[in-house]
Amino acid sequence: MIERLAQIRAGLGRTEALLVTNSVNVAWLCAATGLIDAEDPHVMLITSREALLFTDSRYFDAARAQRGDRGAGTVSHFVSKCDTVPDPLSPPAADWEVALLAAPAAQVARLIDCLRERSLTSVELEDSIRYRRYRELNERFKEAGIAVTTGRGRTEKLRRHKDAGEIQAIAAAQAITDAAFTEMLDLMEVGMSEIEIAAELEYRMRRLGATGLAFPSIIAAGENGARPHAVPSQRPVAGGDLLVMDFGAELDGYCSDMTRTVAFGDPGAEAREVYAVVLAAQEAALNAARAGLPGADLDAAAREVITEAGYGACFGHGLSHGVGLQIHEAPHASPHSRDTLEVGDVISVEPGIYLPGRFGVRIEDLIAITTDGIRNFTASPKELITL
Repeated sequence: MIERLAQIRAGLGRTEALLVTNSVNVAWLCAATGLIDAEDPHVMLITSREALLFTDSRYFDAARAQRGDRGAGTVSHFVSKCDTVPDPLSPPAADWEVALLAAPAAQVARLIDCLRERSLTSVELEDSIRYRRYRELNERFKEAGIAVTTGRGRTEKLRRHKDAGEIQAIAAAQAITDAAFTEMLDLMEVGMSEIEIAAELEYRMRRLGATGLAFPSIIAAGENGARPHAVPSQRPVAGGDLLVMDFGAELDGYCSDMTRTVAFGDPGAEAREVYAVVLAAQEAALNAARAGLPGADLDAAAREVITEAGYGACFGHGLSHGVGLQIHEAPHASPHSRDTLEVGDVISVEPGIYLPGRFGVRIEDLIAITTDGIRNFTASPKELITL
């Protein structure tokens, strides 16, 4: 956490403060869990000497508790209003403080008061901010004589490179995901509906320790498997079906992601052929993945295998996306990607072939880019499993 705030401060340049409005970025900068949900009440103001977290009464106690867990060497009090400027000769606070907002409507006025009390005249807004919020903040800040600039994904760029603690959290989330899949292999049978399988799977991830789902599970049988983002339905699994299972656990805010395609009885020669092509494509990409490789080249390693087998038109999505506090984040690997793989990236590798009205096959592992290659977090077998 201290290092993350230091990285932000090092990049401020002439801008005197950064206003963080993306709750995922707030959680990352605070190294805090349990503050992110469907609401978006959090704002963090980072200056060269301070970091103030503003939230409302629904989250204040949780934020204060996590703030208090930081232990010795951190600021020990919590503010219900902004503190005065610290003594310039004293060292900057190593941690963040929590400020309680009476109501969201008071937020802008409180932020302006904080900036004025610190004699700050410029602030940078994140480029991921919602336009309506940006317009309000921009107008109010300018009225108060505070210059506004817009960043270029500063925090997201830092979040992309996972540290050892984040790698450990993602690995633990993936271990839950693998264990749930193993349990499902003994449970699933012909006649179960997609929704029933999804419910059993999600229950098992929770029971194994997941604090949430990384994303809504994709459980797609037969012709539904040809829809890469199919929504589970009441369709029952039939003999001979392929079942695409794309799912992931969330653990303390960090996501996992995997896809396996299993067969219920003999799916037929063409399905077995398609499965073998997808598996070969994924293995080609895993073998190619390394730091310094352009994302477009990683995508091409898998896509060329699929195209040479005659299924190029049946692989419509990109090969890879980053995974961390969000299920989709930088970097990305697709034919149009401008990203280059770097040490610390955690990415999916998920080629697929989709035959509309018939079936689909996707195989996905979650990997980290390391100094000497990759680390594959996914332990589940990849040969075609027939139930």
